[in-house]
Amino acid sequence: MELQQQLGKAIRAIRTKQGLSQEKLALEAGVDRRYMSDIENGARNVSLNVIERISKGLAISTSYLLKCAEEYSSSALTLEELKQYLHERGCDDTVFLEHPDYITAVVGISEDERLVYSYTGMLEFLIANEGMTYEDACDWIDFNLIRALPYMGENAPIITFDILT
Repeated sequence: MELQQQLGKAIRAIRTKQGLSQEKLALEAGVDRRYMSDIENGARNVSLNVIERISKGLAISTSYLLKCAEEYSSSALTLEELKQYLHERGCDDTVFLEHPDYITAVVGISEDERLVYSYTGMLEFLIANEGMTYEDACDWIDFNLIRALPYMGENAPIITFDILT
């Protein structure tokens, strides 16, 4: 994944986690909303000046934003790599979510070999990879996944929710 795509995904993930609309962030950063959309989609190679303004609009440091962007490449585990990793550890009965795979939302495996996903991470995955709005991603997960968990059997994945403080 190219750096501009990683940066766009990081911006989108942080923005949605903060509950900011793309339009609001564009206004805060002093850029056109369409330009912000292009940045988030990895279609623009932005200047350091614009990155700094976006960071301020997100109320984070520029270094933190760039660190988040870098993590998108270093943590880019594929579903096949995860399956291989678990197979090597004898966790062959683990149930995976594959369509979509929510790979960036995987946070661990339970003692009984169930894959653990972050609900927030799943939202961020759908927003970043499927172009959904926050509300559409919530609806998608609730309708297509949460209701299906009981039918996946005893090895169904676990979905964790962030504790709000």
